[in-house]
Order: sequence, then C-alpha cells, then structure tokens
Amino acid sequence: MFKAIAGRVKAAASAIDDAVRQTHAARLAIMAARLRRPLPLLAILIATILLFCLFLGWSSGRGVFFLLSPASPTGIGAGIAGALAGLAVLELCAAFAITLMSAALQLAYDTGRHRVLALLVIACALVLAGLGWRLAALDRAPLSLAAILPMLGGAGLVALTIWFERAYLRPAYPGFRDFWVDVVDARLFLTRAAHGE
Repeated sequence: MFKAIAGRVKAAASAIDDAVRQTHAARLAIMAARLRRPLPLLAILIATILLFCLFLGWSSGRGVFFLLSPASPTGIGAGIAGALAGLAVLELCAAFAITLMSAALQLAYDTGRHRVLALLVIACALVLAGLGWRLAALDRAPLSLAAILPMLGGAGLVALTIWFERAYLRPAYPGFRDFWVDVVDARLFLTRAAHGE
C-alpha cells in the first residue's frame, strides 16, 4: 500500500512538473538557463525579460488583491483572485515575449545582419531618448523597481547592439560568428522550447 501511495504521489509530482514546464514563463527560464554558457548576453536579456514579466504579474496580482480585499473579510478570496490574476498576466507577458522573439528572428532572417544592426541602433536611440525623458521627469528620491527595470532593459539593448556589431560585422573580432547559422539555430531552439522539448 505504501508503494502504491508513493507511486501516485510521484505520478502527481511528475504531472505537475510537466504542466509547469509547459508554461511560457518556464520556457523563458529554460531558454535563459540553456543559453547561459554559449551566449551569456542573450541569456541575461531573456532573464531580464522574465523578471519584467514576473514584476508585471506581481504588480497585477497585488493590485487585484488590494482592490478586492475590502469585500473579502478573511482575505482568502482576494488572495486567490490576486494570485490567479498575477499568474494570468505573467503567462500573457511571457507568451507575448516569445512571440516577439520569434518575429524578431524571422525579421533577422529576412533582412540580414546590416539591416538588423540598423534597426538595433534606431531602437537604442529611441529607448535612450525615452529613458532620458523619463529620468528628467523623475524626482531625485530613491528609484523604485518600476523605474529601474526599464533602465536595465535599455542598458541590455545597448549591450546587445554593441555585441551584435562586433560578433557579426567584424571578422577580426575573436568571437566572430556566422549570422545565418545563428539565426537558423535560434529559430530551431525557440521552436523546440515552444513545444516544451
């Protein structure tokens, strides 16, 4: 009987593990972990995207909890609703991020490395201009997490642009890579991750 109970517990734990791995947020975490050694910069960027999704989910869940807590005497109902809302927003953000990555890889494949670099430079200019405007509007008080995350994202985009220019347009760079091979490999990797493989 003990073996039967242990088997059922193990099967339930395996089913829960498989369900968690199928979520978009878990796929982002798996991608970041697998890219940690071959492409650390991309792993850091994906981890930053995941952190941003977690922050949005936490903020949404917290907002729902505070909105419903006056109507929930025990707070259990508001807590459950907040947790569900946070998880839903987290999954939506992670799914949107994976879709954007797929679209960016398709665009890179269709346009080529020189146009991708031009688009990255334009994106950096727009992001830095937006961050400069945002920082000018902020008080000099200690910055909140909501203000720090866009700065980290902007710094990551600038670092990605510098790395891209060196890795794909400078043959003399020690880490020079084949752009087309990397794009095809990344698309295959993202496809496998999207199917939970």
